[in-house]
Amino acid sequence: MIRKLMSNIWKVEGMDYKDNPGDAHATFNVVYEKQVIAVLSYNGNVWQFAYTDEFIQNPVTKPITDFPDVNRTYTSEKLWPFFASRIPVINQPFHLKKIRKANIREDDSIGLLKLFGKVTISNPFKLHAV
Repeated sequence: MIRKLMSNIWKVEGMDYKDNPGDAHATFNVVYEKQVIAVLSYNGNVWQFAYTDEFIQNPVTKPITDFPDVNRTYTSEKLWPFFASRIPVINQPFHLKKIRKANIREDDSIGLLKLFGKVTISNPFKLHAV
């Protein structure tokens, strides 16, 4: 019950993707200014987020609020709201056209994150697909 409630609370409006099939893999560098501060990856069934050794030894900013422990590797079956919020609501004609042109499924969070997730107005961090 609590898990279902939490998934509804943390769901970003319009984000109806189921995440990715088991054979999907992706890696993204989280960049602040010119430093790679963390790595976000999907290994086929879970998302992982971990700060880089460079950031841990020489932080250029404070840790991201959703990931406060710089020494922990965070894991989740769902993409965290911090990253999911970079994907716009896809029911807009402009976004649908862009998704279809890129040949991405509408429920593919990796593809959508690669297409739309590089920058956001909500924070200064950039996301680069590797």
